[in-house]
Amino acid sequence: MFFIFQLDWWKSREREMMLHFDCFYSNPILLWRKMYFYAILFLFVDCVIGSFKNNIKAPDKLRYGCSPELMHVSTFRQFPIICREQPPTAIVAYEGILDAMEQCKEQMRFQPWDCTQSGTIIHDPTILKYGYKESAYLLAMSSAGAAWGIATACAQGWIDECRCAPRVVPNPKNPHTSDWDWGGCSDLVKYGIETSRKLLTRAGPRQFILKKIEKHNLKAGRLAVKKTSATSCKCHGVSGSCQSKVCWKKVSDLGAITKHLTDKYKKAKQVQSHSEIEKSRNSELIYLEPSPEVCSQYQYNPLHRRSLPRVCNWRNETHSLGDCDHLCCGRGYNVTHEVISYKCDCKFVWCCKLECNECLQHRWVSTCNI
Repeated sequence: MFFIFQLDWWKSREREMMLHFDCFYSNPILLWRKMYFYAILFLFVDCVIGSFKNNIKAPDKLRYGCSPELMHVSTFRQFPIICREQPPTAIVAYEGILDAMEQCKEQMRFQPWDCTQSGTIIHDPTILKYGYKESAYLLAMSSAGAAWGIATACAQGWIDECRCAPRVVPNPKNPHTSDWDWGGCSDLVKYGIETSRKLLTRAGPRQFILKKIEKHNLKAGRLAVKKTSATSCKCHGVSGSCQSKVCWKKVSDLGAITKHLTDKYKKAKQVQSHSEIEKSRNSELIYLEPSPEVCSQYQYNPLHRRSLPRVCNWRNETHSLGDCDHLCCGRGYNVTHEVISYKCDCKFVWCCKLECNECLQHRWVSTCNI
């Protein structure tokens, strides 16, 4: 008797659930509201939990404040101020500039000028006192690196001033559809670009036209971060369907930004007046004067590399980029033999042991004479 009662009760509950299910899916407004609620709830929980986890992984260097080197920067007036008020922001911006310089060297490794200079942009290297094409590239790479470093740290949850704030916006053309765009984390890219602009605002007087060109190229670097940012999306819905799609802007990797700016560097435009600067597109690099020959050794050539050895390709018979005769400026080069040991022929031995042989690689390395 008790078993029959339980069976009847479950059948009645099943009928009620099916009635509710049919009513729910026959009412598009109710379905739309439910999807709206769960989309916001999912994004909020995902963002809060993600930020909490990432905060735990924040590097120790962000907790100790700026180094004396950054605290006493005089080239850009906002840098020491932000160092005092928001140390993690200034630190990740500087780290981004350093990473950008490494990317610059990688891109230019087969060029006569390989992005090597005394110090970063905040140290005001000699090359920035001239309106060369290389100066434009260095400025753009530095501002892009700062913006990239800040936006990346924001996405990791390392900076308190920029958090991932979910904001769901329905499709304005049809509010009853389940098309959704999310602009929450897109603000991180915007925050990185704006903070980079504040940090790299030059202090002190400078030749007016050169200052305008510098400001233009710094902006072109920040714009490269915006233009190369990718759109990421997630789908939400019953049984894997994409009834609700959530999208946001995500900062690209630094390599993609560097490649974008390298293409702009190759197409850089020379300007000679204020009107030509005003007519230039914000995304293009501009310069004031032709660059000197890199191999020219006159005393004030900021592009000439004098102190560091440089690896070149001594077996390049086509004399293309990377050739020792092309990169060493006629100073000659040395060829040395190197033996590198590495693990090879690795195999897994039961249980839980990996055994490898040691192999040797012989190679010849050529470096330019100093």
